Amino acid sequence: FPNPTGGRGCTAYDVVVNSGFFRTLQADPLYFEFFLTVAMEGLSEKYGVELELTGWRVLRNRKFLGSISAQNIRARPQPHIQELPG
Repeated sequence: FPNPTGGRGCTAYDVVVNSGFFRTLQADPLYFEFFLTVAMEGLSEKYGVELELTGWRVLRNRKFLGSISAQNIRARPQPHIQELPG
């Protein structure tokens, strides 16, 4: 593929996705594109940057570029439902 930055440097963001969910995304191109749009909008809001919504690519022979750090999944507290008398 041609380099969309014309040889200039750029910032890359790795997005970690559960492998089972990723297979689901790959099975439906429309769902995959929706997910990417939502992920890019989330990155834009979180980091205050404007991202180009085209020109993205999924790495074929690599899982990531550079180095990857350990990821922690936050456990959300489960809601406690109780029946109140009366």
